[in-house]
Amino acid sequence: MATPSVRTFTRSEILNAEALSDAKKDAEAPFLMIIDNKVYDVREFVPDHPGGSVILTHVGKDGTDVFDTFHPEAAWETLANFYVGDIAENDRAIKNDDFAAEVRKLRTLFQSLGYYDSSKAYYAFKVSFNLCLWGLSTFIVAQWGQTSTIATIVSATILGLFWQQCGWLAHDFLHHQVFQDRFWGDLFGAFLGGVCQGFSSSWWKDKHNTHHAAPNVHGEDPDIDTHPLLTWSEHALEMFSDVPDEELTRMWSRFMVLNQTWFYFPILSFARLSWCLQSILFVLPNGQAHKPSGARVPISVVEQLSLAMHWTWYFATMFLFIKDPVNMIVYFLVSQAVCGNLLAIVFSLNHNGMPVISKEEAVDMDFFTKQIITGRDVHPGLFANWFTGGLNYQIEHHLFPSMPRHNFSKIQPAVESLCKKYGVRYHTTGMIDGTAEVFARLNDVSKAASKMGKST
Repeated sequence: MATPSVRTFTRSEILNAEALSDAKKDAEAPFLMIIDNKVYDVREFVPDHPGGSVILTHVGKDGTDVFDTFHPEAAWETLANFYVGDIAENDRAIKNDDFAAEVRKLRTLFQSLGYYDSSKAYYAFKVSFNLCLWGLSTFIVAQWGQTSTIATIVSATILGLFWQQCGWLAHDFLHHQVFQDRFWGDLFGAFLGGVCQGFSSSWWKDKHNTHHAAPNVHGEDPDIDTHPLLTWSEHALEMFSDVPDEELTRMWSRFMVLNQTWFYFPILSFARLSWCLQSILFVLPNGQAHKPSGARVPISVVEQLSLAMHWTWYFATMFLFIKDPVNMIVYFLVSQAVCGNLLAIVFSLNHNGMPVISKEEAVDMDFFTKQIITGRDVHPGLFANWFTGGLNYQIEHHLFPSMPRHNFSKIQPAVESLCKKYGVRYHTTGMIDGTAEVFARLNDVSKAASKMGKST
């Protein structure tokens, strides 16, 4: 890589909500971002970034806190290769925001207390228990799948639960909560996420890390980019006007939004199939053709094989142990629907129904506040902690994503207390009340869409 010329920048030269879209139009334009008052051009690094294209979410922004949150110390050496200058001394951001400064102090305190160290015994038990679910599901269908529809349904239900729990474990390993050596985290993540669950690790990192960097930011967070199937804010209703000449498309979109509270669970039933399909497309040779060439993630043959292995064992189970074609269809649909609902119910509890913010609002908001006000904690308990994979501590996870889930209960009081001290909204509720909030948001957006229709 050629050594770039080093120069002095003003913050206004870098901070631009449309910087990324402008740079994408010019193949030679730099991807500039600020980290600790230094300026870096990361355009050449995007394809090699281990976290995927999440790095693009902070082009034209100050990425200091997001960089510190997600990266080990060794990452600074890599970042130095893309250094192109400094922010002028009279224009530098000083880390004097009291709330953000105290969150950084908490992170340092938690590191010193060993809260970032995982219990290998805990995760060995979690993985073993989960594999037992897989074994139980297979045993039931092998013993009674040829003769009993009920056994087929029970086996498929347990399989759907197995997939859901695999999702949480793969999430932990790929966030590097378990191993400091990222090779092992990626390896276990590929096994649990790819072979067991059928999700591409690279697809997941690309999608999920972007969500972490821009939670509930309209136009940036892929987790709320589900219009018109599910529409989470009035921002997305602007899309009604994007297809003025396609009346059927507009009518279908409007119908879905107006009735989305009724379609919520049926749509979730197909969520896993959608994510599996997205994973398969992502790892195909031309699966990322929609992305700018510099933003495409390299895919290994091992990752492609992991997905092939998943579908091989899944279909082999059906064809070996279920002879009735109707029961095969039942097994397939029940397992997919159970997993889709169990995964998506937790995802919705995490953020849906919480504030959705615009790109402009996000630029003016510090990284930590953005994580907190868009997240929802769910009251802890043996069932809630297990069912959600620890993601009921959603706010704590977003603030400290590489901390093992079994330590969230230790830090939750300190995080909530700090939020109260500075008047930052910290929202926690029960699973039922949280789900009710999700439905309330869907209903509010439906009413807004109805009013829009009456005014046009």
